[in-house]
Amino acid sequence: MALAQTLKGVKRELKGKGHLHELRRGQMIPSIVYGQGREPLPIALEGRNLNRIFSHHGYSGLFSLELEGEPRPILALVREVQRHPVNREINHLDFLEVSMTEKITSSVPIHIVGEEEITKQGAILQAGAKELEVSCLPADLPDSVTVDVSQLQIGEKVTVADLVVGANVEKISDPDTVVAVILGASKSTDDETTEEEEATGESEAAE
Repeated sequence: MALAQTLKGVKRELKGKGHLHELRRGQMIPSIVYGQGREPLPIALEGRNLNRIFSHHGYSGLFSLELEGEPRPILALVREVQRHPVNREINHLDFLEVSMTEKITSSVPIHIVGEEEITKQGAILQAGAKELEVSCLPADLPDSVTVDVSQLQIGEKVTVADLVVGANVEKISDPDTVVAVILGASKSTDDETTEEEEATGESEAAE
């Protein structure tokens, strides 16, 4: 099961743009929570805590929203991230509340290991899809999916169909989507090397 990362904050009132600017100056990120038959819940999350967690874990997976005054955390997924058009800082977040007894659809990161073995072959690893979309109960949501490419040869590839997930996890992404492919060294690079060697040989012969 993916560990639900904790985001701390407070409930807020809808008071217009001036109030939103005031929150952001106080390093709070305006957000809203939808789902589970509730009215949309406006909240504000601690910016430093949020940015630290997002930088380490990304936006995928489950988040536990601990709100001041709420008796229990809200389990939710990030559904939309809005950023400032100039400085690209997070301006607003939309969350979808989930139930532990209902299936969810979410993206999980794909981690590739074994690239050093590919390099030893003189080959090149070309990465494709970085996330896998899955459907499952929140308790079965994986932290990530790991792909070991160390035994692959030049010309071989890994697709979504090859990825191994838990028995209770359904892959939603297109099974033909390429995750990784092993390429040979660039021919143009080899040709350039040969031309340089020939040019060096001719120069030495002329001398």
